[in-house]
Amino acid sequence: MKYIDDNGEKYVRNIIYQYWQGDLKPGVKYSTKLIKEYADRIGAEYRFDHNIQIASKTVNVPIYYEPANPLVDPSFDEYDNVALIDIDVYPVEGLTENLFHLDGEDAGICTEPKQPHFRQIYDVAGITNENDKRWCELLKRKWGIEYSFDSKERPMVYNTGVVVISKAGLQKMKTTWPSFQEYVNEMSGFPRFYRLFQDYFSAMIHMPGFNFKAMDNGWNCYMHKVGSHPNAQIGDNRGYGGDAPKLVHVMFRTADDWPVSAINDVVNKPIREWNLPVHKEWPNDAEKTSNTLLTELNRIYA
Repeated sequence: MKYIDDNGEKYVRNIIYQYWQGDLKPGVKYSTKLIKEYADRIGAEYRFDHNIQIASKTVNVPIYYEPANPLVDPSFDEYDNVALIDIDVYPVEGLTENLFHLDGEDAGICTEPKQPHFRQIYDVAGITNENDKRWCELLKRKWGIEYSFDSKERPMVYNTGVVVISKAGLQKMKTTWPSFQEYVNEMSGFPRFYRLFQDYFSAMIHMPGFNFKAMDNGWNCYMHKVGSHPNAQIGDNRGYGGDAPKLVHVMFRTADDWPVSAINDVVNKPIREWNLPVHKEWPNDAEKTSNTLLTELNRIYA
């Protein structure tokens, strides 16, 4: 829909939505600040909900569905496009490129291109390629969903940290997708991760009659820990596939407690220039230090 401003000019109404439940930690405040400034630069509205309950009243895994409040809140229906952006996502310095670039699609979302491989070699809380395939089979049986696979026949992984939804797409979600609770109930035989909003959304964008696009991965450059101690590494996906970083998804545990300077380093600088408030072995576990006095006494009285 085209709206008319005070000067008689037509314009489009876009909104960026963020949600957080809990204390307003430094990283949370910094994300809301930067995303609000980015929204202003591209002419979009901005809304941040803190400690309210909307979607949680419709499903029994509440906190993981609150970022999806626009899918159940009618106040978002008036917008031409709605973007959902996680609270641990930050724009690169000076970002002016417009996130709202759908061209007739119902929604846009980024993939996690390396995840299918990781899910073949790691088992983190039951999130595996084998379970992904079982999940796809259930989706097809229950809802007629033909899920997408990569070139090696592994289920694609999509990340809801950054999502854009058109007005038409939002109405399809509200009228043709199963409820959050219906989906959760069907996932009773799967690890908990498969019941959460990210997998719900990833599944339902494949519903017959729903048209989505895989966006440039620069819109959701996820930064995370890969592997486990003592062989953990930093997964830096900025620039993957040649896509320039635009929004950076800082998924390191405790990063929302880091100072602004540290988050800014992760978003905008190469790893070698990071100055983070972590122990020297990070992202592996800290080296255990012995009690030197106790060690010496044991040596004396041995």
